[in-house]
Amino acid sequence: MRAATQVAMILSLGAALAGECASAWAAQPYEGFWASTHKDCRDQDSANRMSIEGGNRFYWYETRCRASQITPEGKLGWTMKLACEGEGEKYRSNPRVSIAADGKLVMDNGPVGQAKRQTYVRCEIAKKR
Repeated sequence: MRAATQVAMILSLGAALAGECASAWAAQPYEGFWASTHKDCRDQDSANRMSIEGGNRFYWYETRCRASQITPEGKLGWTMKLACEGEGEKYRSNPRVSIAADGKLVMDNGPVGQAKRQTYVRCEIAKKR
C-alpha cells in the first residue's frame, strides 16, 4: 500500500474514533465548583466546597474521588461508583448525583458529610486575567 493511502486510512480511523468518543469528552452538567452555601463559595479554605473536573474527578477539602461506571438516570441524574481517598484512608461510595430544578446539585449517599444527602449551589468562580 502506498504511504498516502495508509495515512488517509489512519486519519479516517482516527476521525471515526474521535466521533465515537466525543460524548465521553464533552463537559457534564455537574462539572464545576460547588459549595453548601454562596458564602462557602467565597471561602477557598471551606470544607464545604467541592470541585468536579473532567466528568469523573471529585475534590473536597481533604477527599478526592475518581468516578467509574457513570450511568445516566433521567435527563439530569447519574449513578456512579467512586473510589475515594482522604485523611489516609481509601474507601468506595456509590452516590446518585442530580441537578435539581433550581440548579442545585444533589448528592445522595455521597462519600463526605454527616448526612446521606448533600445539596450544593454552583459557585461562580471569577476567571483570572
